[in-house]
Amino acid sequence: MKFISILLSLASLSVSAQNSQWLWPIEGAKTGENIVCQPQDRIDKELNIGNLFIAAPEGTTVVAPVDGTIGALYVVANTSLKQSVTYGNEGGTFDKSREKLANDKKLPMGLKYINGSIMLRLADGRKLYISGLRGDIAFKTGQRITKGQKLGTVAYDYRKIAQPHISISVSGKDGKNDDPMTPFGLKTTFKKIAPLVIPKTLTVKQANEDFDFLVSSIKECYPSFDDIISEEKCQQFVSSTKEKLKTPISYNKFYQIVRSTFSLQFLHDSHAWIDTDDPSITANYCVPHLFIGSLNGKLIVTQAQTSYEKYLGKEVAAIDGVDAKTLIERLRNVASSMDGDNQSFINAFMLRAWNYLVGNNLTRHLSVVKMADGSVVRDQWIPASQVKGVKPSAGKTAYYQRKYANQEVQYNFAMKGDNVAMLTLSDFCLDEVQMEAIADSLMHHKNVPNLIIDVRNNPGGQIDVCNRLVSWFIDKPTKETNHYDKVNSNGIYQSFVHCMNIPADDKPFEDYVAREGQTGFYNPSSIADVIYPDSAVHYGGRVIVLTDETSKSAASDFPAILVRNGRAITVGRETGTGYHYMTAVKFAHLALPHSHIEYTLPLVKSVADDTVTDRFPAKRGLMPDVEVPLTYDEYYAPEGDPVMEKALEVLNAK
Repeated sequence: MKFISILLSLASLSVSAQNSQWLWPIEGAKTGENIVCQPQDRIDKELNIGNLFIAAPEGTTVVAPVDGTIGALYVVANTSLKQSVTYGNEGGTFDKSREKLANDKKLPMGLKYINGSIMLRLADGRKLYISGLRGDIAFKTGQRITKGQKLGTVAYDYRKIAQPHISISVSGKDGKNDDPMTPFGLKTTFKKIAPLVIPKTLTVKQANEDFDFLVSSIKECYPSFDDIISEEKCQQFVSSTKEKLKTPISYNKFYQIVRSTFSLQFLHDSHAWIDTDDPSITANYCVPHLFIGSLNGKLIVTQAQTSYEKYLGKEVAAIDGVDAKTLIERLRNVASSMDGDNQSFINAFMLRAWNYLVGNNLTRHLSVVKMADGSVVRDQWIPASQVKGVKPSAGKTAYYQRKYANQEVQYNFAMKGDNVAMLTLSDFCLDEVQMEAIADSLMHHKNVPNLIIDVRNNPGGQIDVCNRLVSWFIDKPTKETNHYDKVNSNGIYQSFVHCMNIPADDKPFEDYVAREGQTGFYNPSSIADVIYPDSAVHYGGRVIVLTDETSKSAASDFPAILVRNGRAITVGRETGTGYHYMTAVKFAHLALPHSHIEYTLPLVKSVADDTVTDRFPAKRGLMPDVEVPLTYDEYYAPEGDPVMEKALEVLNAK
């Protein structure tokens, strides 16, 4: 009996292995049949890193190799193995979308090589891309796809492959190319790109060349530079930084210089950031016993390790002999990821940014903390792994719990009593299935007189999702505004020589034109298109939108459009992204030539409304109608939501 049991177990494992193996996507073909190009092969001298190209007669059925959820649908033209032009799937099917492109005279190639692409999100976090498809099947993003389900028919994917074919590619959880062959049970040729060797120290020449390129790329690419920093302040920053580069510098210290470039000292923008992780955050990083931040013009102890709780909330006069006023200014200067003169994000940053009070020095060292009452604490930093407890625990505060909850669920619709509905949106990357579910909830609750929409802890997403949501709450077309897109050049950007997503000789904005008496090049913007009401979904009750410093990009646009059109009031704090414009749409992902630090720069200034009023002041985010200032208790209390409480109070007021 034991022997039979073992055999049954082995048989079960064999069946499981068979079920886990992907199905060959060409119907009627054997696994591995008619591969025309695999990873590490070359196509006309181009190295194919992660694509599996499979040939088959045109019109052959293509099936899903594995279960998944549709994450994206495109009609795409691959101009090279690393560069493509996407057109969306606005026709509803691949065939109808291609028909709409038939008369487009600006196509990068003939219609033959412009075909459909499906991205499937897999259960293990990977993404599967299948391209080179035609067909009349109307798919939806968010739709579940089962193994063996028809996706379309074979057409053409890459213009340098003559016979009909499709391509298969996979990306891992980290967004990098993954092996497309072993899931089919094939012997792989795929090779992961070896990580770059990071120098421990940069020479004077290397550090200066990297910094010079960083500054020049920002000036060349970033279209709102003059809105952010004056020429005088620019020169002061460059000169003071250059003083730090007269001797060889460690990679860690140079990284902090690069970070300072993306702060209030130079470029600060919610859509510009450093992609490379901070090297200060190591496995054995150290922390203090007293965590100190700034609130309302004072330094205070915000958190403390166990046995140091008596210092919580106490005012700090100096650290290591540096007075509080100087330290507060230091914190303010290193704040980043906010637009213009935004204050709400700075306030939240300064409350939590204890590490920047000591220059992000996370090594074991001694800090001498002088309290306002004259007492002194000699704080020996210890490895974070040795910390037995911190009060209050950041992970258990209501502020952070809301953030974590939003990260887990993209949206939630619930009732808060008989007369108030609640829609929480954690981002604007919602698929069609999710949008239909929200629409159904609104229609089902259209008689509920009050609706609270929470866009806090929302980093933004797709403008078309934003606009569709707006259409459900308006009863007439939105107001037209003076809107436009602006870029710095309609020719070649010299910085693209170190760009990872745009070819060095590309002209991404060659259709943009100059305007007499103005700098830059312009194109009509889509960000502020007139939005028409959707009567089928329409919700006509009172709307309150909750905003704060964590509401960015589309999460700033959405309430701004509603407020501008008289369909909502906002409660909370200023949004993290500007009201009048944002720099977004298209991005350059760049890498410094010697340190290899990667960063992202937005290339397009999208102006939604250039009218400055007391309600919409210049260089600020969307200001709330009812402000709820940030307090220590809101940030660190274990429960409670002052912004929500204020919204309910407003609804209950006559």
